[in-house]
Amino acid sequence: MSKIDINTFNVRNILRAVSLTTRLPIDLGSLYSKESKTDATWAYPLVGLILSIPINVLGYVLLKLSVDSGIISALVIICLIFLTGAMHEDGLADTSDGFWGGWNKDTRLEIMKDSRIGTYGVIALIFSILLRWYCFKIIIDQNLLFVAATVSCVLSRSLMTFYMWATPNAKDNGLSFNAGRPEDISVIVACLMGVIITILLVGLSSVLLLLLSFSIVWLLRILSLEKINGRTGDTIGAVQQISDIIILCSIYLLINTQ
Repeated sequence: MSKIDINTFNVRNILRAVSLTTRLPIDLGSLYSKESKTDATWAYPLVGLILSIPINVLGYVLLKLSVDSGIISALVIICLIFLTGAMHEDGLADTSDGFWGGWNKDTRLEIMKDSRIGTYGVIALIFSILLRWYCFKIIIDQNLLFVAATVSCVLSRSLMTFYMWATPNAKDNGLSFNAGRPEDISVIVACLMGVIITILLVGLSSVLLLLLSFSIVWLLRILSLEKINGRTGDTIGAVQQISDIIILCSIYLLINTQ
């Protein structure tokens, strides 16, 4: 394990993590000082926790107003997309287009750089939004929005950090390359936050959810290595989206088996 840099765990890096993964108005210029190269990936789950707050408030208010759960579910997803600038959805679409639209690493990476969206990307987004919408709807009907929104926002970003640590860069430039490989301690902290919050909110039955989530991310790592020899900013976003879906579907299944 690498030497622990205490400067890594500060408010500056939390703000950097917010700035890098959301569209919340954070002034990046004031954040890049002599500490700018410290690892902020440990704070990604905290970003998820921050994002879950307006989602839960929105859901609570709409439930009090007796709004239909389907509409609440749709508004929750729209709110998340607005807060993150659809950054992770974009990564999912680009990854889907590149992985299944190209015949080798170079063409796949070239497709992923293209700002235009293809058939595979559209299909991936449709399924992503529909699955999340349906799961949220059922979860809201069971009055478990707080649990599902909090766990999915936090744990999916813990898994994102884990994927970044476990998977080498596919190229020597871009967002993923600039972010670098997370420090061992950052991954431990990020994963612990995700695991602890999941167990506290879901209970011991969350063990299967956690095992499934980490296994899926490991399979995505293998797929990334096979398709493009590593990770990019797009594949990191895709991992967050797929993890989100897996977590919500798992909570949905847990509800229906109780």
